[in-house]
Amino acid sequence: MKANASAYLSEIVAPTIAEFRDDPSSRRRAFLACVATFHCIDYMAHRSQNLRDQFRKESKDFALVDRVAHAFKHARSGNPNSPRNQPLHASLVFERPPARAGVAQSGLSRVGDSRGGVEIWSEAESDVLRAVTKAAEFLRGKIEVEER
Repeated sequence: MKANASAYLSEIVAPTIAEFRDDPSSRRRAFLACVATFHCIDYMAHRSQNLRDQFRKESKDFALVDRVAHAFKHARSGNPNSPRNQPLHASLVFERPPARAGVAQSGLSRVGDSRGGVEIWSEAESDVLRAVTKAAEFLRGKIEVEER
């Protein structure tokens, strides 16, 4: 693999997100997609901490991916004083079962949702698949600018 951000995004991130998209209620696939996506910044210049802070401010999706990746990696992550990096414990990232006979769960499944998903407990708009997909798009845009 060519060691640049664009190649990493294409060869590692995109297929990992595709696997998560195929199994959207898998916490394991959510974690792997978040970790792979977050670590794209390691391929973007040699200032990843500065990029991390900057990208959290610019993209709520990247911030969510960062939180989920680090919550799973370290059991918990975040800082109560940081609006884009609020505390998160890995146990609060849960599988939302699809609304299908035999697997639907009252209070968790959503009417009409045949696929399920992974979310953060009690956080509106925390669909991890949506966030990781948008974070990868955000990073692709940053990479295109950087590689020009």
